[in-house]
Amino acid sequence: MPAQQMEMTSQAEEYLEAICRIIERGETATPTELARELAVAPPSVLGMLRRLEEQGILTYARQTGAVLTENGMERAARLRRRHRLAERLLTDLIGMPWARAHDVACRFEHVIDDELENYLSSALHHPTTCPHGNPIPGATPDGPAQRRLAEAQPGDHVRLVRITESVEHEAESLTYLGDHGLTPGTTVVVQSRAPDGTLTLILGDSAIALGPAMTERMFVAAL
Repeated sequence: MPAQQMEMTSQAEEYLEAICRIIERGETATPTELARELAVAPPSVLGMLRRLEEQGILTYARQTGAVLTENGMERAARLRRRHRLAERLLTDLIGMPWARAHDVACRFEHVIDDELENYLSSALHHPTTCPHGNPIPGATPDGPAQRRLAEAQPGDHVRLVRITESVEHEAESLTYLGDHGLTPGTTVVVQSRAPDGTLTLILGDSAIALGPAMTERMFVAAL
């Protein structure tokens, strides 16, 4: 069977998603970074990268890390679309907290086929983003220019647009943000920046402090 038509296992799809998350954060998808992201041993990462390279999904070199081929990017877009539609289903129709939706969608996405994907999109009225604000592949992009919250300066008035995905401490981070009302669409004022990059934000009558590891993952638009 040609490489382009080979079915991927759910494990291989998890690697594909992990590579996308790492690249989306502006990092290099090295075996070490993938091992941390997936909580697996580095030797097993190298074995999977070799198999995915044989299937034409990616190329790997020590200098560049894992880089998706055109075939790999098409597969990744389809997988991420199904993941983010699953998140919308879980939060919008079932009422699951957004902090849990990511983990559950990771399991659900692997059983969604083309037919179910179409039904989901229609039932959800064709959403353009997941609950965390990340774009759903295939949807028409919209919205203003974005930048990382980490780049904001004291006095800036901004609106939170999206929070990129990360497996490590994901539920805890999203729960913390949600408990403070900091969800996509929320407007805040940057009050101060500490020497280590921690930002203090004002939301209405309350304040929240966020470290650089979190603000690097958050994208905002100017008001």
